[in-house]
Amino acid sequence: MACLLHTPVLLLTTLMVVVNLSLNPVLGHTLLGGIEESNMQEEGAPEALEYAVSQYNENNSDIHVSHVMDVRRVQKQVVAGTNFYFDVILGQTTCMKSQDNLTYCPLNDQAVQQKFFEK
Repeated sequence: MACLLHTPVLLLTTLMVVVNLSLNPVLGHTLLGGIEESNMQEEGAPEALEYAVSQYNENNSDIHVSHVMDVRRVQKQVVAGTNFYFDVILGQTTCMKSQDNLTYCPLNDQAVQQKFFEK
C-alpha cells in the first residue's frame, strides 16, 4: 500500500513545482543566483555604482579623482542581497583627491581608462 502512495505524492509534488514556476516569473525565467542583464534604472544600481567609484578613488594610487563617463553594461545577481556588476568608462578629472570641494571636477581629456567594478 505504501508503494502505491509514493507515485501519486511524487506526481503531485512535481505538479506543484511546475505550477509554481510557471506562475512566478522571477523563478520561472531566471536562474536563482545567476547573473542577469540589468540597467541603471534598477533599484540600488546608481547607489552601488557611486559606492564602487568612491572605493576605486580611495584605493587607487592616482592623485586625481575619477568619474564615470559612460556605463556600458550593468548586470545583477540576486543572492542574499543584490550584487551589481558594472562595465564603465572612467575619466580622470583635473581635481586632486586632496581638494576639499569635489563637486565640480572637469574631465582631463588626456586620461580615460576602462575599469570593471562589482559590489
